[in-house]
Formats: sequence, structure tokens, C-alpha cells
Amino acid sequence: MSAHSTDDWSLSGQFPGNRGYGYAGDSQSHVSGVFQGVAMWRLGNNVAISTYASDTKTDGYCAGLQIRYEIYDGGQWAGHWHYRDVPVFDCTTGGAETGGVIKEYFYSKYPVRNVSSRACHADSSGGIIHCESNWHGPI
Repeated sequence: MSAHSTDDWSLSGQFPGNRGYGYAGDSQSHVSGVFQGVAMWRLGNNVAISTYASDTKTDGYCAGLQIRYEIYDGGQWAGHWHYRDVPVFDCTTGGAETGGVIKEYFYSKYPVRNVSSRACHADSSGGIIHCESNWHGPI
């Protein structure tokens, strides 16, 4: 399920630093012709992220990414991962940013912790085909 289609996240074009969020770090990887990166800002346990994917290999796949995280629900940390396909992908091959960057930020609607990301091969519509086995983070 995509990060933007769940009620865990909302999109905004406003830079997190302008909303009082402090930069918390990033995670990235470059695997099998896919470079992915996630930068995160934090305000308490609420987070904002920006994402990037770049197709770096001519192999018939596009570049995409997934995130995982835990949410605070019902007075405690849920104790299980939430997985989301991020609606950012790139099919240009060669690292161009066309299609690989959303100029908006994903803001968590609930307290979130342990955000991690991984590179994925995607189809030309951005649908995830398969991902690297390693997760990078948590941020």
C-alpha cells in the first residue's frame, strides 16, 4: 500500500524546518541499479520525510523504494512494522531526477519511530516488483 494512500501520512509542500521540525538524518542505498534515499525531520515523535529514487542501470526496471516504521497506537508502540511503497519512482536510467522526486513532504499523522528504507525495482507505473533484502536505518 502506498504511503500517500493510507491514513498514516499526509502530503505538504511546506519544508519541515518551517514547521518546527529538526533534521534527524537520512538513509540510503544503491543496489542493482537503484539508488534510494529518505531524509527525515522530527518534532517529538512526529516525523516528516522526503524521498528520492534514481534508476542507474539499463535493465528494464524502474527505481522505487519502500519504507517501514512503527507507530504509537492506543497508548503504546504497536510492536509491529508498517510497510509502505513510496509513490516515488524513476525510469529514466542514468540518474536524472525526472519522476524520482516528489517536491512535497510526507508528514506522519501519528507518532512514528524507527523509519527505515530499501531500494526496489519497479514497473513503469511505479508498482514494486521486488526489493533488496536489507533495510537501511532506522533514522
